[in-house]
Amino acid sequence: MTSPQIPKRRALIGAILAACLACILPNSSPADPSLNLTRSETSASLPKIQPTWKTPSDQNMVFYLQRSMNRNTVVYTTQYDPKGALKKVPIKAYWRRYAEQGQTRALKWIERKFAYGVKSRQNQNDKIWAVRFAALSNLPLELRHTGPNSAALWARINNRDYRLIYGYLDLDESGLITRVVQLRLVTFDPTLNKYVTHLISVSDGDIRE
Repeated sequence: MTSPQIPKRRALIGAILAACLACILPNSSPADPSLNLTRSETSASLPKIQPTWKTPSDQNMVFYLQRSMNRNTVVYTTQYDPKGALKKVPIKAYWRRYAEQGQTRALKWIERKFAYGVKSRQNQNDKIWAVRFAALSNLPLELRHTGPNSAALWARINNRDYRLIYGYLDLDESGLITRVVQLRLVTFDPTLNKYVTHLISVSDGDIRE
C-alpha cells in the first residue's frame, strides 16, 4: 500500500529542486563574450549567407537571427499601442521553426535569459531605445521610432551608423556545449546606399537551445 506514495514523493522532490534552481539560475549568468570586428564587406545587393533557406517576413520585423546549426530562426518584431507608439516592452522575440513546419514558438526561459532575449531601455529622447541582446550584451544597439507603427534597429560600428537587417551565428558544435565563434551582422549603410556585412569574432560565446 506504500507504492502510491512514491510518485508523490518524487513530485515533491522535483518541485523543491525546481524552486531551488529558479532561485539560483537568475543570478548565475555566464560571462559576457568578447567581440572583435575582423572585417566589413560591402555589396550592392542584400547578401544571403544561406541562399536556400527560407527567411521570415513577419509584420513589424526589425531583425532576425539565423544559426549554422539548423534553419530555425529567431524573429524580432516591434510592438505598438493603438496610436502607433512603441509599447513599454517594444521588442518581442520568438522562433520561426523552419526546420519543422515554419510555425512560431515562444522562446523558452533559458533561451530568453542567456541567448536570444532582448533588454530595452527608453532614453531621454522618447523615440530612441537602448537595446541589448542577452548573449551579446557587449553589442549596444538602438531602436529608433521613425513614425507611427514604424521603427528600426541600428548599430554604431567604427563611428558609423548601420541599420540592422539580420544576423548569422557560426557555431562550433564539436564539444559538449555549443559555442558561437563568429557573428555575421548584415546591415545597410544609408550614407553609401549599400549593404555591409560585419564579421565579428566571438570568444567565450556559449549558446543554449
